[in-house]
Amino acid sequence: MSQLGTTSEASQIAPGGAVGGGAGTGAAAASVFISPAQLKLVLDVTRSLVVTTDLDMLLKYIAEATCELLQCERASIFLHDPFRRQLWTKVALQTSEIRVPDTAGIVGAAFTSNQVLHVPAPYDDPRFNREVDKKTGFVTRNILSAPMSDIERKPTGVLQAINKKGGAFVATDIALIQLLADQAGVALQRYELQKAAVGAEAMRHEIELARKVQQMMLPKEMPDVPGVEAAGWTRSASRTCGDCFDLWRTHDGRLGILLADACGHGVAPMLVVSQVRTLVRSFSDIDANPRKLLARANARLAADLESDQFVTAFVAFIAPDGTLEWCSAGHGPILLRTAAGSPISELAPQELPLGVMPELTGDETPPVSLEPSGCLAVISDGIFEAHAPSGEQFGMDRVLKHLDDLATSSPDKIIATLREAATEWAGSDEPKDDQTIVVARRV
Repeated sequence: MSQLGTTSEASQIAPGGAVGGGAGTGAAAASVFISPAQLKLVLDVTRSLVVTTDLDMLLKYIAEATCELLQCERASIFLHDPFRRQLWTKVALQTSEIRVPDTAGIVGAAFTSNQVLHVPAPYDDPRFNREVDKKTGFVTRNILSAPMSDIERKPTGVLQAINKKGGAFVATDIALIQLLADQAGVALQRYELQKAAVGAEAMRHEIELARKVQQMMLPKEMPDVPGVEAAGWTRSASRTCGDCFDLWRTHDGRLGILLADACGHGVAPMLVVSQVRTLVRSFSDIDANPRKLLARANARLAADLESDQFVTAFVAFIAPDGTLEWCSAGHGPILLRTAAGSPISELAPQELPLGVMPELTGDETPPVSLEPSGCLAVISDGIFEAHAPSGEQFGMDRVLKHLDDLATSSPDKIIATLREAATEWAGSDEPKDDQTIVVARRV
């Protein structure tokens, strides 16, 4: 499988009670504060969602985590029944099952609009159904409803928090419920894919479904970052890939770049790099600092992975003015040309690969300035270690020569040339190791 891509969607929060944008915490997240205890709980939830395979237990855990993390009195999870066009509570803590049309009420509004809704005064909102309160004697003071979306950002249900203890929901709560909803949506999709794989050809179906999920994670179009263009490509050595890349626009208007490479290739490394990608993308809406993002991913992986497993990862952010902030956890080469006519230099990784040590120990890397026509190229070892039939490697010298020959070319052209050269060198379209290239260039 190979695919050329450029990025996924941005995310925004609108002022006031309605929170806009299908995917996230957005601009308001810049002012939120996530405490260490809250951060630990989110990471623990992420870990549990990965390993939990029982649906009832999975949803109950999400609801309980919502109550604890947001300090609210109740939490409900509404799943979508597309055949009946209903939303229904598989889990509704401290209340019985509820079924409503998928367009009805506040939960229906969150589902159909695919955005977080904050309702600080439900009894003043015409969408609020008071009958439930009348029957139970419960008084709903405030509500946060967040759509749970699959990897394609299609809503599959709604996570709802009710009655913030001691006051009103704040911007931090909005960011946290979206983090939980994003994790829950992917976990539910994973559950459905696993369930669909059961049968006579379970293993074949499981691998194919995993491949499709991985393909869906690849960016589909170029992010709109003024003055910067980028592209990425990956080709797996088996049906699923131990490499992944991502390109996205951050809430502050920068280009986000991720390239991760898990040891080995196949289903297990694919799951690991998918976890890295989810953690980095989720937390980048809160604090888009490359080293902090990799530190959070490392904390989770160090607790989860076996001693012989690890992931090399590179995260960077490029601003429209050319400022490049980056961090590499054991990943290289990172090739940089700061301006047209300048020689290519190699940025050295400052950290060990993710999962090796409980904490990152390197120093923060200083920002780099990209001038017009400056270029960043990050590749996985499947390119420069590609072997010819004689056994000779493609090598870094050939990579550098192609980059020099294409100094003024677009990222798409650079990637196409490198991939074709590596394929021709190996004499086969089936690489021995996963191959990934990401190129960003200041226009």
